[in-house]
Amino acid sequence: MNEQQTITESKVATLHGASYLKRLCRHFSHKVPTTVTETQGRIELPFGACRIDVDPEQMLFRIEVENPADLARAEEVVSRHLIQIANRDEPTVQWNRHAISS
Repeated sequence: MNEQQTITESKVATLHGASYLKRLCRHFSHKVPTTVTETQGRIELPFGACRIDVDPEQMLFRIEVENPADLARAEEVVSRHLIQIANRDEPTVQWNRHAISS
């Protein structure tokens, strides 16, 4: 059987990605499972998983959902919380969606 997952990705320019990564994962950890290192994080949302990779100039977000109907909700939740915690700049989050076969 050919199953598809829908993913959405966003590259967010910021010089403060490592700090935002830690704060974002700590914020979500009060309600959902998270893991975080210096350069990567994972947030297990009820409707999909969000992986975050950071380097000195940007954050890369990748959200995978089983149900495409959950994609907009996942994008909104992650974007809203990033903007809330990003006190050093005003990040712009633009999502790029695509489907992958597993």
